[in-house]
Amino acid sequence: MKQTLLVLLAGIVLSCSQKSKQSEQHEYHNQDESVTSSTEDSFDFYSDSILTSIDAEELCEFNFDFFLPQLNQKLNNHGLKLIVETASDSGSSFEIIINDHKIKLYNDNELSNGTFWDTGPRNFFRKINKILTENEINKKFYLLYGGNDLFAIFLTEEQFQTMSIINENDENEIPYSP
Repeated sequence: MKQTLLVLLAGIVLSCSQKSKQSEQHEYHNQDESVTSSTEDSFDFYSDSILTSIDAEELCEFNFDFFLPQLNQKLNNHGLKLIVETASDSGSSFEIIINDHKIKLYNDNELSNGTFWDTGPRNFFRKINKILTENEINKKFYLLYGGNDLFAIFLTEEQFQTMSIINENDENEIPYSP
């Protein structure tokens, strides 16, 4: 009987020891999660330092003053400034000039079928992202929403991935590459 009690007591001590270690591991894991979560939560993807209201209508109607100052504020920290002008024949060519590079925002077909609201911003930000890459800037602009609610969001690839994961259950909140 004494031997049976000793075996039971040893089993209880061993079991308590294992549960204590599991509890410590669980607490450590939770601390890691809260650090990661607080890091993600502390980064505000919707702050003015990252997000710029664009409005596809303004962009496609060549009204760059609506958003260009905010874009340049974000780029100023990286030593870059955008100079955007309409081409002299922009009414028929739909072309603009960004830092001495001519691009076509959209074409006649896109204008007539109404897809220019999507095409114009994509072409605009594709060119800007190319300029960012050429200047070895590790961020780029992603687009969020569309039409009059269009926003550009200035992120690193890691921030983009994080925002995509956080919003994986709400497709509308996932930025997209132009």
